[in-house]
Amino acid sequence: MDVFGGAPRVLGYPRPVLVKCGTDAVLKCQIGGDPQLDVIWERKNESILPEGRYHITQDGKVYSLYISGVTMEDAGQYICRAKNNIGETYAAATLKVEEELQQTQPAPPPQQNEVKPHFLIKPLSLRVDRGEDAAFSCKLSGEPLPQVVWEKDGKQLNEIYESSHYHVGQQDGGWFQLKIFRTRAPDGGVYMCKAINKYGEAMTGAVLLVEPIPEQREGSKTNAKKFTVTEGKHAKFRCYVTGKPKPEIVWKKDGENIVPGRRFLIFEDREGYYTLKVLYCKQQDTGLYICAASNALGNTLSAVQLSVKGPPVRFKRALLDAEVRERDVAVLECEVPEESISTAWYLEDQRLQPGHKYNMEQKGTRRRLTIQNIGADDDGVYLCEMPDGGKTIAELAVKGTIVKKLPRRLEVMEGENAAFFVEVEQDDMDICWFKDGLQLQETHQTIIKSFGKTHILVFVNTSYQDSGTITFMAGRSTTSSKLRVKTARHCPPICPVSVQMNTDCLNGAILSWSASPNLQNSTKSVYVLERQEVGSQEWQRCLTTETATSAEVLGDSVPCEGDYRFRICCVNKYGRSGHVEFPKVVHLAPGPKIKTPLKNAVVTEGEDAVFSIELSANLIGTWFLNSQQLQDSGRFSITQSKNQHTLRIHQVPNVYDGAEITFIATGVRDSATLQIKGQEFSMSCFAAPEEKFLPMSEMDTKKTTEVGNPIVLYCEVSHPTANVQWFKDGQELHVEEGLNIQSDGSMRRIVIQSAEYFHSGVYTCQSNNDILSFNVIVEAPPVSFKEIMQEERQKSAMELDPVVLTCELSRPDEPAYWFKDGVAVLQSDNITIQSEGTMKRLIIRSAALPDAGMYTCQAGDQTMSFSVNIKDDIHMERYVSEEVVLNCELSRSNGEAHWFKDGLKLQESENVRLSAEGPYRRVTIFCASKLDSGEYVCDTVGDSIFFQLIIMESEVDIEENDILKLEDEGIYRRLVILCATIDDSAEYVCETADDSVTFWVKVEGNPGLWYCFFFFYSADDTFSTEPPVKLSCSKETGSITESFAGEPVVLELECELSTANGVVNWYKNGSPIKENERFCFEEEGAFRTLVILCAELQDSGEYILDAKDDSISFHVTVQVKIIGNSGDPDYQEMVTGDDLILACEVSRANAPVTWLFNDKPLVPDERTHIESSGTLRKLTLSNILLSDSGKYMCDASILSTCFAFSVPRVVEFLTELHNTTVMEGEDATFKCVVSPDDVQLVWLMDGEPIKPSDRFHIEQNSLCHTLIIRKVQLLDSSWITAEAEGIISKASLKVQEAQVLFTKRMEAVMAEEFGEAVLETEVSLESGEVQWMRQGVVIQPGPRHKLTQNACKRILAITNLSLSDRGTYRCETLHDRTQVKLNVERKWPRIVIRKGLMDIETFERETASFEVEVSHADVEGVWQKDGLRVKPNNNWRVSCNGRVHGLTLSNLTLEDTGSIVFSAEGLRTTARLVVKETPVTIIKKLSDVRFEEESAVILECELSRPNVDVRWLKNGLELKSSKTLRIYSMGRKRCLQILECNISDSGLYTCERACCLLETLRKCTLAIKTSLEDLWIKEDQNAVFMCELSLEDMPGEWYKDGSRIRPTSTIKTRTEGTKHFLLICNVKPEDSGEIKFVSKQVESIAYLEVEELPVSIVRPLRDRTALEKHRVILECTVSSTNCDVTWYKGDQELESTEHMEIIQEGCYHKLVIHQVALEDEGTFSIEVGEHTSTAKLMVEGVYGVNSTADYIYK
Repeated sequence: MDVFGGAPRVLGYPRPVLVKCGTDAVLKCQIGGDPQLDVIWERKNESILPEGRYHITQDGKVYSLYISGVTMEDAGQYICRAKNNIGETYAAATLKVEEELQQTQPAPPPQQNEVKPHFLIKPLSLRVDRGEDAAFSCKLSGEPLPQVVWEKDGKQLNEIYESSHYHVGQQDGGWFQLKIFRTRAPDGGVYMCKAINKYGEAMTGAVLLVEPIPEQREGSKTNAKKFTVTEGKHAKFRCYVTGKPKPEIVWKKDGENIVPGRRFLIFEDREGYYTLKVLYCKQQDTGLYICAASNALGNTLSAVQLSVKGPPVRFKRALLDAEVRERDVAVLECEVPEESISTAWYLEDQRLQPGHKYNMEQKGTRRRLTIQNIGADDDGVYLCEMPDGGKTIAELAVKGTIVKKLPRRLEVMEGENAAFFVEVEQDDMDICWFKDGLQLQETHQTIIKSFGKTHILVFVNTSYQDSGTITFMAGRSTTSSKLRVKTARHCPPICPVSVQMNTDCLNGAILSWSASPNLQNSTKSVYVLERQEVGSQEWQRCLTTETATSAEVLGDSVPCEGDYRFRICCVNKYGRSGHVEFPKVVHLAPGPKIKTPLKNAVVTEGEDAVFSIELSANLIGTWFLNSQQLQDSGRFSITQSKNQHTLRIHQVPNVYDGAEITFIATGVRDSATLQIKGQEFSMSCFAAPEEKFLPMSEMDTKKTTEVGNPIVLYCEVSHPTANVQWFKDGQELHVEEGLNIQSDGSMRRIVIQSAEYFHSGVYTCQSNNDILSFNVIVEAPPVSFKEIMQEERQKSAMELDPVVLTCELSRPDEPAYWFKDGVAVLQSDNITIQSEGTMKRLIIRSAALPDAGMYTCQAGDQTMSFSVNIKDDIHMERYVSEEVVLNCELSRSNGEAHWFKDGLKLQESENVRLSAEGPYRRVTIFCASKLDSGEYVCDTVGDSIFFQLIIMESEVDIEENDILKLEDEGIYRRLVILCATIDDSAEYVCETADDSVTFWVKVEGNPGLWYCFFFFYSADDTFSTEPPVKLSCSKETGSITESFAGEPVVLELECELSTANGVVNWYKNGSPIKENERFCFEEEGAFRTLVILCAELQDSGEYILDAKDDSISFHVTVQVKIIGNSGDPDYQEMVTGDDLILACEVSRANAPVTWLFNDKPLVPDERTHIESSGTLRKLTLSNILLSDSGKYMCDASILSTCFAFSVPRVVEFLTELHNTTVMEGEDATFKCVVSPDDVQLVWLMDGEPIKPSDRFHIEQNSLCHTLIIRKVQLLDSSWITAEAEGIISKASLKVQEAQVLFTKRMEAVMAEEFGEAVLETEVSLESGEVQWMRQGVVIQPGPRHKLTQNACKRILAITNLSLSDRGTYRCETLHDRTQVKLNVERKWPRIVIRKGLMDIETFERETASFEVEVSHADVEGVWQKDGLRVKPNNNWRVSCNGRVHGLTLSNLTLEDTGSIVFSAEGLRTTARLVVKETPVTIIKKLSDVRFEEESAVILECELSRPNVDVRWLKNGLELKSSKTLRIYSMGRKRCLQILECNISDSGLYTCERACCLLETLRKCTLAIKTSLEDLWIKEDQNAVFMCELSLEDMPGEWYKDGSRIRPTSTIKTRTEGTKHFLLICNVKPEDSGEIKFVSKQVESIAYLEVEELPVSIVRPLRDRTALEKHRVILECTVSSTNCDVTWYKGDQELESTEHMEIIQEGCYHKLVIHQVALEDEGTFSIEVGEHTSTAKLMVEGVYGVNSTADYIYK
């Protein structure tokens, strides 16, 4: 049932969205309603179509508008309008666009490889034990690779954590990691991962839960302060702790850790105080409370002893804690002292009212609360309270599915995170979160996580719209919480600090100040400087600045001379800070001013001209005539009289006509014109004056400024009406945009608003008679470097790795130069210098050790340095059997490192041990062997170090002993091992100064006596063998000697016989050899040699030398000689296009040969030539090709010779691979052109070979190689590599997620009951996932529902259909949805209506029930009223019980009259419902009354309906309203009022059928029977006054000192018949006075005197300890508010100042010290009458971890 059905309703209003220009924006709105809504987006009353930059989507009830590439014009308000056939609604969304601060050039159009960040794998929420490490990992895609920022609870990690507590890392493949070491309790919270690149951003979050580890109970003793609180009140403990790292706080009670629960709240408030709040204190809460703080550097604690006292009036029997199961009934019962005492029931702070949920009973002194249908939200603290404040408390624990429920309310500030935690009794339960009835789904701002039984909901960066009711549902159990998001409270700014005044300058002062360290920078603030003349009360503003922190005040800024003081304050849009006055007074005097200016003079030639000027001060001045200084002379008379200066020009000549007279003094300048008229002209015909420019300084005519600054050129002409023209480089200037020409009196200006380079030049201002030139130079602003983090300026790389140094300038046109260790770096093959706009790069393509050093980028006068460190492999050489230790030191002791050898991970063994000690990681090889040589790598997450280990055999000098004999015999040196053993197997070396010879000895066989001889001789310290041989052989192995036909073969056997005359025999192939002309035997000492002269092919064979006890064999092969182009006879390597010549020589001239190529005979052709000349056989191959590579053989039947020939392959990529971006489901094609065409090319994906399959198709067409990946998936994003015999080409494959859309819509399906229905649709992507839904519920595979897919088809098959399967089925993807209607027809027989509807006629507020009986039980029917389908609600209920269908309408109204229709299976039955008005009845009848004459009479009765007209009758006659009679209605009440009744008004009054008897009595005289009596009582006692009248029920009023007394909590009035009482509780001295009772015309007066009790100190001062620069409060409570108190520090009386503030609040007296300083430490006391209370104040500086506890209780 959709409770939000019907007309459209906005469920979640869209938030304002702020984006930067050029990025994408998303506006979202949640709207619900039924039937289906039509939603459109509008802007400026025009509908937005989903095309171009606009994209409109729907996800459930969330409607989104996507705007790509927003511009400044897109800012404004957007309307989301929704409507259906029931109603319409709309919601407004605001889009704000922030302009880019720096935009030097327009953004390029998007390229294919520009991809926004996207989370492929999101970080998982974690739950760890305290002290364990926690790691969050995520995988991102995006081009360029995004930058990742991690935040916790909305704050940067470096703001809340020290750098050693966490590590942010990045790995290849787009992996990012955040690791938190040794987690602490404050580490728990919400961690957000934000990925940003220049094309967009993405954000996701995860939750970290830190589970506490049980600690042993501490028995430490501490001096605890004592506090007392009344039972039922709250106790609040606050502890302020500082330290770095941030301390971890643990609260304990009597040594046991306090666990947050119903009555214990633990939190850190916004002021930084760690707070423990104990709600509704009970007696068992009495105990010692400790706040323990600790960090890595130490720990501290603070304690308080809490005592809970009972209320003054106790319950006879208190409430008891109870525990019930969900949906049970809970009963809480207590007993009050007296039966007449009323009580009130509370659930925490919510007062409970009787109803169906709560039943409150009162029997005698017993009070009982019964709670029906218990739910999880009923878990809490219940109170029963008496009127005097006495309370009894009980905790009700609800056991059920939800173990830990939500808090009743949660308040957070706007922008903070709101977190909700719930714990259920079982794992893997179906749970849901709701907000205001709407189910929540996880988004980047709504995190929903589950850890087994714990479930978490977090709203990230909350806004005001997030306020509402949060509900958690697990099965049938629910728990709710009210979330309130409070807007940030804005405060006025804080006043400036460190104000100073420097008065060293003449007639001025320099004022300086500093911004408060606590000033918030989020709001724009300005400083306002004001001045006040000493003796005046008025402050005047003299300066306003936003950023400056100093100002110079000169005398010219004040109106008159005097002493001035200054003050400053800070102002923002939320208010003004306090004023801070500067400490000194400065004397300022305004500069001189002109009182009487110069005036133009017109004289006749020959007369005197007089010019006079009066100043405000006595100054010395100078006169000028046309810029020439004048001196007192016969022509010019210069005089001064105090402030009056006069110039007289005697007998003015005509040449002075139009001259300019100028007077200049300090700070004063004035000019006038002298005009001469000739004798022949009249006064009205003198000549026009010349127009000239006043002289200007060189500084004013030479301007140098920076680009962007304004340029102002000005000059002053001699006449205000003079016309001038401006020129630049000879061209006249006119007013245009950015250039303004101004004329103000005699001033002429040209203003250029923003200077550019082309504004440089010579500017000329021309008048009729004069020219003035200005030289303007526009310079570029000083270049600066954009700040780069220090870590990025320190580069470390391995040899051969690339190194990139990057910096950014403030201007793109400024050249940059690179230096290394002070020497300029120039571009080369290995070094590339790039400049792209403001970005400057230096790229070292392959780093080497000499590249290490300090690199500097210089631009203008600015430099930025980089440190480059090139890591080299560590080379180590060790000998066999030595112990080898490889050592690596990490930056952190708990860092993780892995060892590798030759690319394989190193494992421990008996000979190899891996160890870690602190930051050191070691590999120890106990006994090294040559196999241990190789490359060793110690690898961490972000760095690695290489070791090159070489293991060598150790050399040992041999010394003669019993076993080893060294012999010298002429040039021979001999080593004899007398008894060789296996241990003697080794390499033996005999060395001289210039040469050496090596012997390898291997001893095998059974132990016994062996003799080993080494023979060698030396001549001139060089080793040689005699006679020289080609081949030598040993006893174990034979020797093969190869020679060429026609050359002698010398078989050399160096074998020393036991005797030099030993006899030997030679054999060939088993036959003895006889010495002849071709076979010669030679003997020389112990050596035997066989020489074969002119060897032929038939001489090949096995030759044996037999010496009786021993023999040795030789294998001889005689072959032809190969003559080729290279020096290698077996292998020829040439270049295409050359000629190849192969030749061989045979033993006979007539020997036939055959040339073979790759075992195939060669046939002569135009490129192949075969020649034969004598014994020489020659093959010539001209213009060789790649195909000629192979094996060539010259076959001479008996013997053949072969050799390899190849043309070197030049493998190259003619066309490289290109980066490819495709949509998911499409085919990705990579092509490259490789030469030659027979190259072996291998395709790889992320380094793994690609094998051809259905998805991977590899083909080759000549030189073109193609790889086709069919129907790519998101996981296929990778690097594709084509490797051709060692040469590679790489390209990236990026797969964008494709929208899965429906390509085939479904049509209505008809099926028969008990049959099968098949619903089929098609999607655009084979891998697209869909889900089938019915009535909002996802259909899961089961016995009756089968979900299948075939390529793009998605099929839902439903078997064994029933009528309940009818309805609308929906198939959805993430981007699209389609639906189909399934109609199930019943099998014969058809249904019929056995009992139809019957008309019903009833009254208002009654209930009407309609019933229909059909022939079958499983029939779905529809109820309609007046043509509209009936939807169940609180008053309309639809039911079905087998074959009977019912409709019940309760609480009927007249509007419910209409037609009721029931339809099913094409059948229909109708009925008429008629609702009539309820008959009028009298609920409250008239009653007989008696009144005194002249009294006011009101007769009143109450009817059952308000809209009924009635008539009033008296004795049967109808009454009408008159002056003395009023008839009126109030709701259902009907009233008759007689203003002043008399005897004649008596009679029988009737209101329709109600009547009463009114009797009017004669008027009696009202008198006072008992007067008031004077009272004299003591303070805090009760005062009771009583006055008795002669008549009953007479109104009366009480007065005190002439003022009417109104009842309050301490003043009560009541009437009992003729007696009237006044009760004043707990009287005070101020209650003394005259008490008067007045009833009509009578009154009674008495006097109340209250004796004041002596004043005493109820709560004395207590010693306090405060942190420096914090606020401290000393409090004292006295017994009376009317007493005078005096505060002292030591013996000095204190008064209120800005630093110390004295406050009185009733009986409470406080001394507040703001920004407490060390000098405030001392003894403070308060004197109250004869009593005095003293306390000590101790002030601590902030060092390490300190704590001060301020306990506040109620």
